[in-house]
Amino acid sequence: MDWESLRQQLAKPHAHPSDTERLEWAGDVLDWTLRHFRSLPEQPIGHYVERATLDRLLHEPAPEMGQPFAEVLSQFETKVTPNAFRTNHPRFLAFVPGALSFPSIMGEWLCAAANFFCGVWLEASAPTQVELTVLDWFKSLLGYPAEARGILTSGGSEANLTALVVARNRLSFPDRARSVLYVSEQRHWSNDRAANVIGLHPSQIRPVAVDSHYRLTVDALAGAVQADREAGRMPWAVVANGGGISTGMVDPLRPLSHYCRSENLWFHVDAAYGWSAALIPEGAGALDGISEADSITFDPHKWFAQTFEAGGLLIREGRLLSEAFAQRPDYMQDVAPEEEEVNFCDHGLALTRRFRALKIWLSVKVLGLAWFRELVERCFRLADFAQQTLERSGDFEIVCPGRLSIVCLRYRPAHWSGSDEALDELNLQMLEKLRKTGRAFLSSTKLGGRVVVRMCFINWRTTSGDVEEIVSLLREIGSKLLKSPGTAVPGR
Repeated sequence: MDWESLRQQLAKPHAHPSDTERLEWAGDVLDWTLRHFRSLPEQPIGHYVERATLDRLLHEPAPEMGQPFAEVLSQFETKVTPNAFRTNHPRFLAFVPGALSFPSIMGEWLCAAANFFCGVWLEASAPTQVELTVLDWFKSLLGYPAEARGILTSGGSEANLTALVVARNRLSFPDRARSVLYVSEQRHWSNDRAANVIGLHPSQIRPVAVDSHYRLTVDALAGAVQADREAGRMPWAVVANGGGISTGMVDPLRPLSHYCRSENLWFHVDAAYGWSAALIPEGAGALDGISEADSITFDPHKWFAQTFEAGGLLIREGRLLSEAFAQRPDYMQDVAPEEEEVNFCDHGLALTRRFRALKIWLSVKVLGLAWFRELVERCFRLADFAQQTLERSGDFEIVCPGRLSIVCLRYRPAHWSGSDEALDELNLQMLEKLRKTGRAFLSSTKLGGRVVVRMCFINWRTTSGDVEEIVSLLREIGSKLLKSPGTAVPGR
């Protein structure tokens, strides 16, 4: 095709929906969002659906020709949303929920609409400055020095991986082969996955036993370190909990930090869930010593009311981030930053990065830090109320008293005479039936080898009435299971 023909063919942009259509679609999405947000407490909590059913419902060839937006939105509303659990539901207390605020939704929308490339300063200087500002807020809240640096990530898993890459970068290649990473028995397993990704052999990961309060202690850690040194291995790094995923327990961070410094061990605190506790005096006391860590993982999409995904990492010696990740290939010679500028692609795994900081920045500026402080305080008190309600019922034992905003319990009805194994099975069946009611969702874990039930409070919507309803449902379901002849509860 000759030049003039190409010129005429390409004179107009590729066809795209009109302003009128876009306005109508945006209105439809906004209408759905407002209805969903408003009615969430009254909605069913969600459903589990097996793969075969969803294949029949949703699997199809990619359509060659487009369909009306309203029709596709209707399919989303009728086929997708009913068949997933609502992690921001006030009675979803499983795992660590996601309980977003409305300003965060607006920030997510603006982020997608603007679609800034936040990997390099040259392409997004102001968005990069917003991220730097947000990271400074978190440094201040956690007591980190001004020279510390950080990065927002997809979540805690990416943050933990990034921290271990930075820590390992200080080791020579021969030392890497004999280095040992120390983790609590109560760790989040993203740390093990991160160790695997960076090439550690399983024998280089040393789980350390916790005490009766499920905390990693200096004595236990020191014993493991000494044994490894005597065996010719190289103790290298320690991962402590700033709010354990099972119990909410915080390890003794200040004594651990002092020990790690004396032994030249990198000290990483995985506070993905618990970091927000630092917003109030009670929580800051529990997290005492976190400011002494070499690195901290934190997740705003957990206890800071942000949409998925929003994780983060802080590194005390900020220069170590760029030393571990910065590269400058020929095709990026145009984006080399000036001394006071920051390319976030030099601070982590990704070159292409979303403007994650926008929703956090917008939320804090619109709601104010006071709103988030009150959220954390409220969740502490919800955990207290849940524990008291369970104790008053007489049918539960508190396996681990409330730590931060998590309570661990076990259904043990009065006059129970069965085995521990039977009680494990009873608790698991109770949780399954609770989910099937569509009213609430709790999750389980194991402590001391026994099944326990967790309640995790991070949701601004959750009320004392929700707690009472959940406890009532658990008692009702447990009682029916004990009376049902068809229920498989061994040793009953």
